[in-house]
Amino acid sequence: MAKKEATPLSVMTNGGGGFLIQGKEYTVKTLKIKDYDEFNKLNFGNQFVTLSDPAEMEKTNKFMARYLFDATGEPMTIEKTGADDWDIVDLKNFLRKVIEISG
Repeated sequence: MAKKEATPLSVMTNGGGGFLIQGKEYTVKTLKIKDYDEFNKLNFGNQFVTLSDPAEMEKTNKFMARYLFDATGEPMTIEKTGADDWDIVDLKNFLRKVIEISG
């Protein structure tokens, strides 16, 4: 029988998981049940659309500020990710990371 990987303590205690993008460390928190509907309405397809549509970008920004934090613990926004040299794939990977750590 294959040994199962242990769930990291930080995830079990809602500390989230580490996330390295463009050489910088971020923390992604696990999804709360109360935010599931909002998360489910985010654009998971073409992130270029998210960035070009003000309504989609605002939805993503609002969610990001609650679930993504920089190394100092400050909430992230799409504007800040631009300053940190993220690309469109990095944005997609953030959304996938939320799903991954939320199990």
